[in-house]
Amino acid sequence: MALYEFDGKRPQVPSDSFVHPAAVLIGDVKLGHECLIAPGVSIRADFGPVVIGNRSNVQDNSVIHVYPASRVIIEEDVTIAHGTILHDVIIKSKCVIGIGAILLFNSVCEEDVFVSVGSIVPRSMHIPAGKIVSGNPAKITHDVTDEQKMMAKAGIDYYCDICKKYIATMKDEGCNLI
Repeated sequence: MALYEFDGKRPQVPSDSFVHPAAVLIGDVKLGHECLIAPGVSIRADFGPVVIGNRSNVQDNSVIHVYPASRVIIEEDVTIAHGTILHDVIIKSKCVIGIGAILLFNSVCEEDVFVSVGSIVPRSMHIPAGKIVSGNPAKITHDVTDEQKMMAKAGIDYYCDICKKYIATMKDEGCNLI
């Protein structure tokens, strides 16, 4: 895995979390337990901390960055889908951030928020608990249903299982082509 110390701060990754070798973590990054960081993810905590809670996952080609004197907090049981961009955000527990969503400076997602695919959450937007937002700029569209909450929990369980499987079975085959 590509972990880089920066300005005396180095990423902290517990042994039960998985960071793919093609992901890059720089500086003041702290992962919780059973996190999965997929290929192509870039987490730059060079200006401030990035904290990712237990059982959260950041999927392929997502970018997380921080401006000076700011931070990114992603609490427990959060799914950050493929190709998202997060900058100076707080995402509380049990949120789902859809594929290609962009969350801008100082936005906050309270617990159980779903951000729809491709949405752009504007600067300083505060999304109340249990709401779904969609669009550009993102607007609250409706409430998260109990079925959607169960699906999100199943997704977290799946990514925790695959995290364990990556740790136990992933092998670098290099250039061994047939």
